Amino acid sequence: MVLMEPPAAQATVGWEVGDMVLDFGLDLESGEERILVDKYEVGHPFFVEITWKLNSQNCLLQVQEATSDDSPVISSMVKDDGLLDGVVSHAVYQKVEAVLVTAAEGKHCEIETAKDEFLVIARESRAPASVEEGLVPAPIGAVVVVFRATTFFLPSQVTIQSGEKVVWVYADGAQEPHSVTSGGCRVNDCSGGGQHFNSGLTVNKPGQRFEHVFEDSGTFPYHCDLHLGSMQGTVIVQDPH
Repeated sequence: MVLMEPPAAQATVGWEVGDMVLDFGLDLESGEERILVDKYEVGHPFFVEITWKLNSQNCLLQVQEATSDDSPVISSMVKDDGLLDGVVSHAVYQKVEAVLVTAAEGKHCEIETAKDEFLVIARESRAPASVEEGLVPAPIGAVVVVFRATTFFLPSQVTIQSGEKVVWVYADGAQEPHSVTSGGCRVNDCSGGGQHFNSGLTVNKPGQRFEHVFEDSGTFPYHCDLHLGSMQGTVIVQDPH
């Protein structure tokens, strides 16, 4: 498709850093498409970092790019780059004209308000918040989604092997701060389980990540410092032998 420039009255001021699309309630029939964001909303061709977990057989995520000002717009399927081991899909594109979703031929694309289905589009790359030593080389054991403003970690319990890391990904549009803090909570006492890791209140923008490497086996409860009643989780670390 060719993007047509809208009338000036419809122009927007563009995205701010950290803005995103969390596209719930999308309902498309076979062959229908929906532009989620384009260069006219942003104001120019733009960088995007996309994190998603969708029904890939029915809902086809695409980007439109032009390599130069006078080259044609090319549409291509968004492909997972494997950064998060496919547990959550991830991709980065540099000069984007539009991001859109299409219902596959003969399929019904419906993105419901389900807790395990989401789409995040961030205008800037989200580097891991953690600065712990040994962070980069460790393989990913699990990915946890920090999901919907003040509610929960998903899944709330994961099992990995010692020497692996867990990656927490923020997938919410409210931009309300969260933390990933070691320790189980009883009412307001969160001292149970020790203090092995703490992101601080830094997990608060679309696509932002926190990572922690678990070197020792054991059970490691954790929580969000601001939402003790609803945001608690557990990492179970097993010996590889």
